[in-house]
Amino acid sequence: MGNCHIVCFGNELHGDDGFGIRIYTELCRLAWPEDVEIFNAGIAGLNALRFLEDCRKAILVDALANFGKAGEICVLRPEDLADRPQRLSGHGLGLPYLLEALKVIREPLPEILIIGVEISAAKPFSPGLSDDTAQAVPETVRLIRGLLSE
Repeated sequence: MGNCHIVCFGNELHGDDGFGIRIYTELCRLAWPEDVEIFNAGIAGLNALRFLEDCRKAILVDALANFGKAGEICVLRPEDLADRPQRLSGHGLGLPYLLEALKVIREPLPEILIIGVEISAAKPFSPGLSDDTAQAVPETVRLIRGLLSE
């Protein structure tokens, strides 16, 4: 179990909620060591738990709300999400619920980081990222590469 899983969440048909999926697309264009796997979790909900099996480290990528100003990239730990309500429509119960479920079914837990960007808006049936969110994509990719080279 020496590998890292990068799990990207989002719905590209809902505006900035597609941030994680855009990151997935960009990450798939790059060469990665054999011990790094990248997953498109889309809107998988609890079905995404399977992407967190058999890994030592997991990086979860998703759109964020109420963590900063639009376009701001955040690096969080699971405890940073614990008492924050998810306010994005379409997100359902979101990452906090997934992380709580993971605690019940997996021991030991992988080291988990959450990489996200504060989005402008999740607009149903409006594909494409806002300018602020789109501008955060290249830096987010560099950040993830940097975290894995440490």
